[in-house]
Amino acid sequence: MNWNVVGLIEMFWIGVVTPLTAVCVLPLYPAFISYLASTEAHNRRRHSPVVLGGLVVGGVISFMTLAGMIFVSLLDIGIESGFVGRFGPVMFSILAIIGAVLVVDPAGFSRLPSFEPPHTNHPHLSAFGYGFFFGGIIIPCNPGFIGLFFARQAVLFEGIFQNMIGFLLFGLGIGTPLLVFAIASESTGRRVTATLARHSDSINRVVGGALLSIAIYYLIFVFTIIPGWNPSSPF
Repeated sequence: MNWNVVGLIEMFWIGVVTPLTAVCVLPLYPAFISYLASTEAHNRRRHSPVVLGGLVVGGVISFMTLAGMIFVSLLDIGIESGFVGRFGPVMFSILAIIGAVLVVDPAGFSRLPSFEPPHTNHPHLSAFGYGFFFGGIIIPCNPGFIGLFFARQAVLFEGIFQNMIGFLLFGLGIGTPLLVFAIASESTGRRVTATLARHSDSINRVVGGALLSIAIYYLIFVFTIIPGWNPSSPF
């Protein structure tokens, strides 16, 4: 089995950037930081922020594992070798549309409804549930990087096992900022999220331009959607 190490790293970093560029997710970070601060104040030994942050990451990874199982089973990604050739142009066309929307209206997707992850009287269960629902909220909230993930996932990996590893690394990337905020101080976490929210329009325009460029490149040079032009494929 051949492994694309660069591709695996790419899946992780797409996951890291996904929540940090999702405007409708950014308000959840201060609530998460406040939750960690309150549990630490009540009982530092039993409810360590690092432990709770790890459980949040576990929740995100669990959701992405479930999503990956649905992805490879319903679409038969790991078995059907012709998937990329047939559906690749459609996936990258959608990615191009998403990128164009972000360039023209960077706050467009922030108008989509968001949901507050649930909390219970049990801090460890709340932390895991927060991560699980956080993973679900990300999908409609940031279609740009979600689209990029699915498009690159189909191109980079073959087989059910490799695709599942891609989903796991993507989930780990999504949960990593939450773990960092759990380890960092409350003031640092709030300052970072406030900065991201303040520059969200500029960030989304840059993201949209990058997604649009990637999509156009693949549509022209890889999938050769222009009739009569058949440049050599880079992979």
